[in-house]
Formats: sequence, C-alpha cells, structure tokens
Amino acid sequence: MLKRIYQPAAYQTDTLPDSYWVESAAPLPDCEKLPIDGALKTDVAIIGGGYCGLSAALELATSGTNVTVFDAGRSGWGASGRNGGFCCMGGSGKGYGYLAKRFGVDETRKFARIQRDAIELVDQRLSDWDIDADRHSDGEVVLAHKPNRVRELHEEIDELNHFTDIKSELLDRDTLVERGLNAGETYGGLHVKAGFGLNPMKYLIGLHAQCIKAGVRIFEQAKIDRFDEADGKYTLHAGATQITADKIIIATNGYSAENLPDWIGGKLMPVFSGIFVTRPMSNDELAAQGWTSDLMAFDSRILLHYFRKLPDNRFLFGGRGGITATPAAFDAGKRDLLSNFNRMFPAWRDVELTHHWNGLACLSQSWRPYIGRVPGYRDVWTALAWHGNGVALASQGGKLLAQRMQGAIGNEDLGAVLGTPMDNFPLPKLRRVARSAAYRYYGLRDRFA
Repeated sequence: MLKRIYQPAAYQTDTLPDSYWVESAAPLPDCEKLPIDGALKTDVAIIGGGYCGLSAALELATSGTNVTVFDAGRSGWGASGRNGGFCCMGGSGKGYGYLAKRFGVDETRKFARIQRDAIELVDQRLSDWDIDADRHSDGEVVLAHKPNRVRELHEEIDELNHFTDIKSELLDRDTLVERGLNAGETYGGLHVKAGFGLNPMKYLIGLHAQCIKAGVRIFEQAKIDRFDEADGKYTLHAGATQITADKIIIATNGYSAENLPDWIGGKLMPVFSGIFVTRPMSNDELAAQGWTSDLMAFDSRILLHYFRKLPDNRFLFGGRGGITATPAAFDAGKRDLLSNFNRMFPAWRDVELTHHWNGLACLSQSWRPYIGRVPGYRDVWTALAWHGNGVALASQGGKLLAQRMQGAIGNEDLGAVLGTPMDNFPLPKLRRVARSAAYRYYGLRDRFA
C-alpha cells in the first residue's frame, strides 16, 4: 500500500488534468497498457512519465539502453501538465547567498550554470524537434508588492551579478507602466533576462514522441506498488504484473509516495498551486488595465502569485497556498486566487474564466533539488524537488541523472547543491500542520511586513 501525504483526490490518475494546456494541445497518443498479469524485463525501469522521467529515458535510450517508463496515469498527468509554463531560472527555495553559505561560492555558481543550461536545453529541444509550443517572453520580471520590497530587488540584482552572467534591469513604477506591466500593489520590478513562457503540454507531447521514436516503452495507468531487490536485480510490482530491472529511477516529484522507497518519506513537502486562465481579451481590454506585455511575471510575496499574458490574449494567474485535497479546499483556494487577481487587475474583474486547475509543487526540507543515487540502494536513482520550477530543471535533471548513472559524468559535475541528499523534516508526520501554521504567518507577513 502506497503511503500518501494528501487525501486521495490529489492522486486521481484516471484522466489528464482539466487544464487549458491539455485542451489546447494535440491529443497525447495512446501508449501500452500493462498486462493484467505476467512479467516484463528491462534494463532501466522509470517510475514517472513527466519531464524528468522522459528526459532520463530519452538520454538512456539514445545510448542503447533498454528503458521502460511506468506512469500511474498518463504522461503529463502530474506537474508536467499542470504548471504555469514558466521555463526559467529557479529550483531552490532560497537565494544564491543562502546556498553559498552552505556550499561555497563556486558550487553555487555551478548550480546557477546548470539552471541556465536547463533553459537552453528546452530551447534547443523546441528548435530541433520543431515543436510549436507558443513560446514567448524575454525572461521574467519580479514585481515588488510593497515599497519596502524594492530594496530586496536591489539585493537580488547584486546576487545575480555575483553568481551568474544573466543580464537584468531594475524598473521603477513609471517604467513598468510604460512597458505595459501595470498591476495593482506594484512599486518596482526586476527584469531577469533568462527564460521564456511556453505551453508545457505541447512541450511534453514533443518529448514523449521523441522517447517513442528512440525505442522507449511507455506504459500508462501502470501504478508501481512496491519493488524488491534480490540477486542484483529489482522486481517492481504493479498489481499482478512483475517487472524485472537492473536499475530503477524514481521521477515522481511532488506526487511521490512516502514509501516508494522509504527513503523519500519525510523529505518532501508538496504544496498545492492553483491556476486559472481567462478567455481571450481584446487589445482594448488589455489597454484598460495597462498590462499589454507578454513578459512572465511573479510578485515578491512569500506566497507568491505568478502570471502572464498568453499569445492569444488570455491571461494566466496562479498562486501558492493550498495544503488540503478536498473539493471545499479547492473551492476556497479558487476564491482566494480570484480575490487576489481582482485586487491586482481590477479592470478585468468581470472577464470570464475558462479554466481552473490545481497541482502539486514539490518543496524539500533542504530547499533544493536532489539528483543522484537513493541512499541505501545499489542502483535506485532519483531526481526531484524542483520547487515549482521544473519545466527547465526537471528536463535537465533527468538528462543529468541518466548521464550520472552511465558514468558519463560524476558527482563533481552535478555539484554539491544538487548532489547532496536531502534532509528529513523534523517531526515529518506534522509537516502539513506546520505548513498550515507557516502559511498563516506568511500571509500576515506578505500583507503587513
């Protein structure tokens, strides 16, 4: 029995999410279904068919490895089909200065370079595979939601200059308005010129197609219940079906079970993020609010909001905060999200919403991802905890994990930030209770501090 941190509603895998991305992308082609009973053999079994799992599968398959992917739903059912479509820097819940105190300046710069490489990887894939993923935006802009947060933007640009070679620009309130970035509760901005927006499902479908082309077998509705190790081999159990593999990759991120394997238990804190999308708006409607830019944006709140104008003039607005998977909690989250949207974009308060959905962003106790071997196992590997920035980093993380497994790169190439196993939360059974209290505190800080 898989142990989960949330109620069953968070893990319903019967269908793809009811998101704008799924509706606007071509249908995902059908893949294999597991036999009701029987046996399969593979060199590497990958649990999870999102960006990370498929990227690892593609890298291994192109080098001649027999790879099989097992997804409890369909590829893109989890975060890969639910995210906001921000292909950008990120991956840690803390800034570069914080990481440098733990790992040193050089290791922190290496982590920043890997993030930049991750964006370039997705960019190259879209080009090489001729994927029209509705890409737009020259980087992203972070908006100070209080006057005293402008100082933090100055501190952030200093960190960017010290740890990266990314170009950035500070914008005052008047400049934001001139550039079509007019939102309520905004007092300045920082334009970080790295990354772009995209339709994440169109990208995933292209990645999925490349895996099939490379010979990867992908099984859908194939929930792995457990695995055993004996005689140098692993046996994975999916109902009455048994799969024998030399190696296993766990690529389930925020949808991971606490006991697959037990090492994961207590190390992750998935949190819900809600998103809605409006109908397409006219140019006059956009001008009425003063937001005509296609830049990706987010604000300086701890419980941040993220938003962007899509290429067809729809507007996407998302936010963090949920830690309960019930219909009532999802409805309350939607009402809160809509209240924040109306306050920031009052000219659009009567614009129809066409889609709303939720997904899990994966945080870790250590505030950083991990790529490497699962401690205590000879050949069980994982890459996870992208802190809400998995479009780029999960893609790169899967590729790097495959290279590490093959010996093409070593731990020194991953670096200490990504290559150091995560810690456990203190009192892990109380994580949700503690997070609920923390969110109330964060909400007060965002409002009053």
